[in-house]
Amino acid sequence: MKRLIALLLVTASANALAVGFQVDAAGGYWLTGTPQFQLRLGVHQQIARLGERSSLVGALRSGVFLNTAGARLGIPVDLALELHFHPVSFGLVGGPWFHFNDAELVRAHLGGEFAVRLSKVVRLSFEVGWLQPSPLLLARIGFVF
Repeated sequence: MKRLIALLLVTASANALAVGFQVDAAGGYWLTGTPQFQLRLGVHQQIARLGERSSLVGALRSGVFLNTAGARLGIPVDLALELHFHPVSFGLVGGPWFHFNDAELVRAHLGGEFAVRLSKVVRLSFEVGWLQPSPLLLARIGFVF
């Protein structure tokens, strides 16, 4: 039992060092006829190391978005699960998006993301997703710390 606890503590402390932050800006098109812009802050945690240059990462991201048609403001709240194969990554993202000045306050969001790490700090990503009731396309530039 002591060995198991020691192993869990070592694993937890090694993973705790892998916590990071990301700030990103996005522009895209919600296929309801609405251009969309976002600013987000995220926190990510390495869940597992899958090899020397690959890992599984979980993230929580939130911020603010503006749908320019009708000036709809809101807050996206997303959970992400990403496979990182340095310098590229693939991920699934989803969660509730809160639309403040819209008939529907909460809309479901689900998407797939492809990202490329351009440098140690700069990340470029593309998302193809669905934001209730139609598809969503986004391109992002992010800064990872």
